[in-house]
Amino acid sequence: MKTIKLFATAILITLGISSVKAQTTTTTSSSSSSSSPDIEFGVKAGVSFSTLKTGLNAVTDKSGKIGFNAGLFARIGKDLYFQPELNYVSFSDKYRFNNTAFDAKFRQINVPLMVGYKIVNTDELIFRVSAGPDLYYNLKKPIAPAGFKYSDLTAGGVVNAGVDIGSLTFDARYSLGLSKFNKDLGQKSNIFSVGVGFKFQ
Repeated sequence: MKTIKLFATAILITLGISSVKAQTTTTTSSSSSSSSPDIEFGVKAGVSFSTLKTGLNAVTDKSGKIGFNAGLFARIGKDLYFQPELNYVSFSDKYRFNNTAFDAKFRQINVPLMVGYKIVNTDELIFRVSAGPDLYYNLKKPIAPAGFKYSDLTAGGVVNAGVDIGSLTFDARYSLGLSKFNKDLGQKSNIFSVGVGFKFQ
């Protein structure tokens, strides 16, 4: 039910921004039809690799698995821009706690809120960098040792480098966990991901 509400909210936001974009396009169409739009939308998907870092000596043999991500993004602005996203993220990590093996599987909604700058900005080619806060919400509780539990909501920071070739987008990003997924285990998530997307212009 929470997932449905989150996606319903995302759709409403998308429709609202689309309305603003349509009005902006109408009012500026007489000025320059060749200039890039102030608001763009897109879809993207990719793979992720995560590690759960901890300073607790009882947690050993940590190893991450390749997961995947998919989502929607909006890009607002020209050279300097704001890029909010709504993503579904899946990843897992194996570790041992007091000589017992655990496989924590994460299924999450991810909301990065990045500010970026286009180092190169042409109709055919864009090089861009961005950074900002990164929020994660657990859709399902991962398996944890008895008496331990993972937080529903965690926060971090994300840095991203990307290239746009026409309507295609390519991104590489690193998300650094700042709050603990599991306070008792001292675990924070670090996620590296690469992805490809498509912009609707």
